[in-house]
Amino acid sequence: MTLSPKPTGNSQSLQRGLEILLILDQAAAPVGIREIARQLELSATIVQRLINTLAHNHFVTQDPETRRYSIGYRALGLGWSLTKKDRLISVAKPELDMLATKHLLNGYLGIQRGLRAVYILSAQSEGPIVIRSVPGSETYLHSTALGKVLLAGLADDEVERLLRSERLEQVTPKTCTDPKVLLKQIQEVRDQGYAVITGENISGVVSVGAPIRDASERTVAALSTAFAEWASPEFDVAGITILVRESATRISRMLGSRSA
Repeated sequence: MTLSPKPTGNSQSLQRGLEILLILDQAAAPVGIREIARQLELSATIVQRLINTLAHNHFVTQDPETRRYSIGYRALGLGWSLTKKDRLISVAKPELDMLATKHLLNGYLGIQRGLRAVYILSAQSEGPIVIRSVPGSETYLHSTALGKVLLAGLADDEVERLLRSERLEQVTPKTCTDPKVLLKQIQEVRDQGYAVITGENISGVVSVGAPIRDASERTVAALSTAFAEWASPEFDVAGITILVRESATRISRMLGSRSA
C-alpha cells in the first residue's frame, strides 16, 4: 500500500518513510526489511537507513528475537492526540461505539478527499463483519453508502466532475458505474437524507449512511454502518437507517448544525 502520487517538489525520503509506516500499520504481523524493500521496490540498504531513523524516534519498534519491525508507540500517540483535539472525531466516537456495542453494527466515519472517501474513525462490533477500513484508508465514492452521502453534499457540477474524472471501478456485479444513473441516485440521497446500498462494494453486505453537517450546514463527513445479509437476518434496514440518522443528527448538533 502506497501513498497518493507524489506532487512536484515532494521530499522523496519523507515519502518513503511514510510509505514504510503505512506498510507496518496495515501488516498483521511484524515485517522484515527485505519484505518492506520488495513492496517499495527499493534496496534493503535504503530501507534499513529509513527504518533506523524511524526507530530512533520511536515511530517503529523492532522485535529483538525476529529482528522484524512493527509500528511504534510514538505513532499511536499521534493518533491518540488527534482523537482528543479534533472536534468531529471526539463527538463522533461515542456514537460509533454505541452502534458497535449496543446494536452490534460496525461504525465508520469518513470524509471526502478528491476522488475518494477517507475513513477517519471506525468501531468494531461483535458481529460477523471484520473491519478492515482502518483510519487513513480509502474507499470509493460511487460504490459505498458513505461515499454517496459525501457526494450528495456537493454541488451537481462538482459531483459530475468527480464521477467523470476517472473510470469508475466495477467493484461487484451490482456496482453502478454509469455517471448519469449515479447522478440520479445522488439526488435521491439528498432528497431522503440518507443512502442505502446492497452489495455494491462488498457482495452480500448492506450499508447505510447519513450526512454530518457543521454550523454552516455544510456536509463535512458521513457516518455509515454495514452488516451482512446472510449472517444478520434479524437486522432491519429501516430500523438501522433510523439509528444511523439519529447518530448523525446528534453529531451534527454537537458541531453546531441547526437543520439537523
